[in-house]
Amino acid sequence: MSLSDSARFLAAFVRDPTRIGAIAPSSPALARAMVRGLDFADRRAVLEFGPGTGPFTLALREALPDPASYLGIERDTHFVELLRVRFPDMRFVCGSAEDAHAAHQEAGLGEVGAIISGLPFASLPPTVQDGIIDSIDRLARPGCEFRTFQYVHAYALPAAVRFRKKMRELFGPHRRSAPVLRNLPPSFVLSWRR
Repeated sequence: MSLSDSARFLAAFVRDPTRIGAIAPSSPALARAMVRGLDFADRRAVLEFGPGTGPFTLALREALPDPASYLGIERDTHFVELLRVRFPDMRFVCGSAEDAHAAHQEAGLGEVGAIISGLPFASLPPTVQDGIIDSIDRLARPGCEFRTFQYVHAYALPAAVRFRKKMRELFGPHRRSAPVLRNLPPSFVLSWRR
């Protein structure tokens, strides 16, 4: 994580703390944990919700055989501009994960194999959580994997528990990684497979 990325993230948090759930970008260790074990050999589409400054995007770029299979959906226009400069061979749209199904269709990508999320579900209102879960449900076909993370300290917060409960109703129980300690703050990676 560079100092300039930390400054950008903090500035975005100050601009709108209700939309940015952290004060620093995710670490390379968390990014590696988010991508570890995903199978990209079939070249199905990969969506990323909330790429921010791109730590997960970088890990995905290194793992994907074809960057054209990627679509990043980010609400912050400053981050979208930065991502387009950093990853010119990857596609980014400015929008909400609640509208991911439409963005995916507009991009003309095929079946979705993985959805990676950097969104702060523990701090999102229920209506926004539900809209994003609906998007995931519409996009995920059998074999699709959804991954997100939750901070260790926030894992028991009501909004985090609610999100996991809603996801379990659609996708069954999640898998939780060991804590990724080399992240600020430490985090669990949560995975569901349809």
